[in-house]
Amino acid sequence: MVFQDARQILAALLQEHGESESLAVAVSSRSLTKEEAIGNPDRKDFPLLQGKEVLVQAEIDGWAGQAFTGDPLPYKGLVKDVLKLDPDRPGHQALLVATLNALARKMGKTDRTIHCLNNEPEECAGRVCGYLREKHGSCRVGIIGYQPALLDACSSEFGPEQVFITDLNPDNIGQTRYGVVVWDGAKDTNKLIDSADVLLITGTILANGTYLPILNSIGDKPYYFYGTTCAAIASINQIPRLCFKSK
Repeated sequence: MVFQDARQILAALLQEHGESESLAVAVSSRSLTKEEAIGNPDRKDFPLLQGKEVLVQAEIDGWAGQAFTGDPLPYKGLVKDVLKLDPDRPGHQALLVATLNALARKMGKTDRTIHCLNNEPEECAGRVCGYLREKHGSCRVGIIGYQPALLDACSSEFGPEQVFITDLNPDNIGQTRYGVVVWDGAKDTNKLIDSADVLLITGTILANGTYLPILNSIGDKPYYFYGTTCAAIASINQIPRLCFKSK
């Protein structure tokens, strides 16, 4: 199966939906506040709470889709005009993905496009570990993208020596978090892929344009996306997604 990116999927859904000249004149996109995005979890080291990333939310006829980005941009206009935005700017990539998630949700092509709140990330991480244990046994887990609840749960479930993680945030790289040293996502991701039996991949890579080299390096290794950013892309491409508490 040929992988379809966000731009290709959005264009196809617009054609299928019809009425593209008037659809979602009120597509609105804004950065959610910390409380709107994740509530008030006990854990305070989520990137959302530290201002490293924000959630952009697009709304189409009352249906909402979200995407993580470090380059949030306001937007209001037609869905079809989102396809004309400069694809090289990260904020435009995130806006396109959030808009895609909203439209796909409206059309019944995907679900769970809204981030979970409060301590639900902890609950989700526990269920992810249970799923991996059931499907893959005592495996070595590679996590692409720093998500503290997920890293903590995997380290506890499988042992820190069985867990590997990469990230692009310089504040995380080289630091030991929950017993695991955070590797540099810009140069160590292939090492992570080689080291792990199964991969957990943040859906954010589908919004920031860094997904191609990662997907090309995976080969036949089992992998799962996590999070809401990749909702529509994962559904359309039939890629498994572990996201148990999103709405």
